[in-house]
Amino acid sequence: MTRMPLPLPVRAAGGPPVPCTECARCCTYVAIEINAPATARYATDILWYLYHENVSVFLDDDGEWTLQFETRCRNLRDDRLCAIYERRPHVCRDFDNTRCEVNAPGGRSFREPAEFLDYLKAKRPKVWRKIEKEYVGASRA
Repeated sequence: MTRMPLPLPVRAAGGPPVPCTECARCCTYVAIEINAPATARYATDILWYLYHENVSVFLDDDGEWTLQFETRCRNLRDDRLCAIYERRPHVCRDFDNTRCEVNAPGGRSFREPAEFLDYLKAKRPKVWRKIEKEYVGASRA
């Protein structure tokens, strides 16, 4: 099966939610909850994640942090429909498309270590100061 990239649709301001059958963005990654970068250890864990290809970190409007691995579901057909819809796993059944990143935009994605380091410096300066010399290096600091 040929894998086509899926462009991320944009919901019109005040318009109706984008239907899953026009998007399927949620079927192109796996996400797991991670610890917020409240300590140097957790912040450097996030740096390590971001050093890898096809990995991003997302901070949602509720303050929850998730690690996302860009990988398309094997059951997503090219028409953006699920090949196993009637037998899909619980995580798919429980998904709420009204709160997904397309229909309820908000939060922030980090795809590069530099983006995350800028966030730390601005939003978590105590953690930034703890890691800047030992983990970030003089050239970045």
